[in-house]
Amino acid sequence: MSKIYLIGGFDSFGVPYTRDNKKHISFLDILDKYLKSKKYDVTKIDMFSMSTPYNDADYLNTILDEKLTIGCIHTNQEKSIGICRKSGFFQFIKLPSKTTKLYRELNEDIKDTPLTEIIKNNKVIFVYSCGANDFLKSMNTNLAELLSPRKLKEVLSDDNITREIAKVIEKIKNNIDRLIALNPSIKIYIMGVAVPTRVRYIRRALQDALKTYNIKLQELCNQYDNVHFVDNYGISNESTPLEKRHMAHVDWHPNRFGQIEMGNNLIKKIRKVSKY
Repeated sequence: MSKIYLIGGFDSFGVPYTRDNKKHISFLDILDKYLKSKKYDVTKIDMFSMSTPYNDADYLNTILDEKLTIGCIHTNQEKSIGICRKSGFFQFIKLPSKTTKLYRELNEDIKDTPLTEIIKNNKVIFVYSCGANDFLKSMNTNLAELLSPRKLKEVLSDDNITREIAKVIEKIKNNIDRLIALNPSIKIYIMGVAVPTRVRYIRRALQDALKTYNIKLQELCNQYDNVHFVDNYGISNESTPLEKRHMAHVDWHPNRFGQIEMGNNLIKKIRKVSKY
């Protein structure tokens, strides 16, 4: 039985905490189940996180530079929940108290192992999602501020978008290059960005900017033989785009159906470009 380390990070799109998702199934879990059904020996390492500084491209640099262990990464994930609970915005989302349980007793057998060692010495599938927080930080805004139509119009000006997307893509490229330098055989799947809300005027305002962002992500992936773009937006015909029905009612994240759809899109891409 072939051994695979399935690693996922970093943003909150991979945290299956929405209230409808009672079994906490994420798109990483769906891929994990698929690989095990193909008789692979899979160890899943979940690094998805709810809040900066633990869910962006800079955090991967910290993990690699400081050789953070799996146990330390899970501790940081729990800290991210606390940060969200104290934020003014998440008082509307109301993270359920059981969210922290997602990170309890994960990977106990390798908790003292640095992630760098796992990547370097094993067969690895890395699911990377997806630069959204870098995008918000780069524009000097946050999800709460996007509730203001005036602020939304300001940050989505053409010149601003073009400049800031280029900055984020460069950060993601640096992440990719560092992962490949550790393990040239690593397989990396970049999750495309979907419009993360049911709020109509925000969905309309973000459509063009996120389409451009996804196109740039796809162009970046095309520069590598072992990096693949997973389309969750609909810029191609190879997957199912996420729509507002895939998002939570009062939230900025995928609901249970959104996680399932992203998982299916991920599996479709893996089956298309690999032997899995």
